[in-house]
Amino acid sequence: MSCIGMDEIQKTQRSFARKAEREPEHRFEDLYHLLYRKEWVEAALDKVLGNPGSRTAGVDGITRQAFAKAGYRERFVAELRADIRAGTYRPQPVRRHWIPKADGRKRPLGIPVIRDRVVQMMLKMLLEPIWESDFLPCSHGFRPERRTMDCIAQCFRLIYPQKGYYWVIEGDITGCFDHIQHEKLLELVARRVADVRVLKLIRQMLEAGVMEGELFKKTEGGTPQGGIVSPLLANIYLHELDLWWWRRWGKLSRGQRCYRRRVKNESNAMLVRYADDFILLYNGTKSQAEEIRAALRTFLDEELHLELNEEKTRLAHATDGFDFLGFNVRLYEDGEKKPHLRVKPSAKNVQRFRAQIRQMTCKRRVFDPEIEKIQAINQLCRGWVSYYQHVSAKETARELDYWVFLRVLGWFQRKHRKGPRWVWNEYVSGEKTEHHDRTNIGVCGRDGQTLHLCKMTDQPITLYRQRKHQNPYLESGCATGIQNIESDSPLALQTWIGWTRHNARAELRAEALKRDGHRCARCGATENLVVHHKKPWARGGDDELENLETLCQNCHHQEPVPTRGTGRRKRQSRDATSKRRGKAG
Repeated sequence: MSCIGMDEIQKTQRSFARKAEREPEHRFEDLYHLLYRKEWVEAALDKVLGNPGSRTAGVDGITRQAFAKAGYRERFVAELRADIRAGTYRPQPVRRHWIPKADGRKRPLGIPVIRDRVVQMMLKMLLEPIWESDFLPCSHGFRPERRTMDCIAQCFRLIYPQKGYYWVIEGDITGCFDHIQHEKLLELVARRVADVRVLKLIRQMLEAGVMEGELFKKTEGGTPQGGIVSPLLANIYLHELDLWWWRRWGKLSRGQRCYRRRVKNESNAMLVRYADDFILLYNGTKSQAEEIRAALRTFLDEELHLELNEEKTRLAHATDGFDFLGFNVRLYEDGEKKPHLRVKPSAKNVQRFRAQIRQMTCKRRVFDPEIEKIQAINQLCRGWVSYYQHVSAKETARELDYWVFLRVLGWFQRKHRKGPRWVWNEYVSGEKTEHHDRTNIGVCGRDGQTLHLCKMTDQPITLYRQRKHQNPYLESGCATGIQNIESDSPLALQTWIGWTRHNARAELRAEALKRDGHRCARCGATENLVVHHKKPWARGGDDELENLETLCQNCHHQEPVPTRGTGRRKRQSRDATSKRRGKAG
């Protein structure tokens, strides 16, 4: 993507943002032609291919590996531009994948094909500058240059005696992404977009359907979680919730709020929202807060057709504490009865961290390389403690450091089948001691240097300085709409827990299955399929596509067992030898 093309995109986005800010009622026309401009397609494609998710294929089986072929990228861009220009572009169904949640349930994740991801990225680049001029300061989720700590900073600002926002309504919408009404959403988008071709394209994406295995399902509501434009559409939908709060309390100035509370004896409420997770802070009585919660439930039900989760939507006092975005927020009183707010990692997220470390150091992972295992654990620990670097996390980090240290020592014991003293002498004491002044685990890397286990207590706790947010598309360093968005969780959805070649092997198996038409290459069966190595590893085979073929279980069992190998194959060879000797005797 050339700098000239990026400058043109930024110039167009800046003009949209200025127009939207000056004229709140303006509806934008003639936007569709930008979607088949070469520089827009190239910029969106660069971002999509630069995302790790491009290694995962949609229903067409195409990943970013295909773009390494000579001429494939040029043909892809030319065909996509031609289809959009002619109006023949049609989104494909998304592949549905289920992700386990912390409470044992699963949430759906939609995986669009790369072609649809590029178009969604262009729609985001097109619509976000317009809606950033409309979104209110109370919204922080999935917006450029905003993060979860902006929400927590609001709690520090509001929950203290002078403000008195002690009652907290914890809002949680049941299946928000799955229950968004298409007609209502399109009506909201149409308030700003008058180009019917853009509205038609958004409708087609919403109604593209999902594929679970080989079963197609229509989508009569909701936006697919995993779609690039889905967070923006959800924010447009939930912007109505922000406006409901704004009309009642948000548009009041600081002086008006003080006058209401001190003179008229009326209370105020402040909304802090991150996507579909939000809290409503109230400085009145408990009975008044309960009335507001009932009014909030009625508004969501009647206007947005969304339902509050009865189990998770509770009314709490700040002194009892509440969890929000992985943080536990609680108001304490010291010996002199001076209240102070303390924010620390929530117990639920500490349990999630422990569960992920357990998975990375369980018995099934004893064959993983040592250096890559320590690198993966360090990456997880650094990401987790960086998420909490602005709150009171030292005590929790110290406890987790000791626990992770013991888990890794146990993993080394199971890996080498040695006792704790041997493991201690091999990985802890001697030359591998870190800085010669503290006990830590160290492994020798490929470059001869010692890699030590990450200590989360080394991360300094710093003060988070919140600045006043402006529309990033109006600033000199204009955003492009293709920036990375910070995760709302200290843990990544996918963390390395095994061999680094696992992902590459999975992609090769998927290509082999697609090449063979998901049928056994010998008998044509379509069930119980496995990907077989024609030349096994024991005989010098490799993981090349030409060495793979699709077989059913019956045909696979008829393959001869290699004479050189380990584990089960060696036992089978020994059993066969003993039988031959028995017959000879």
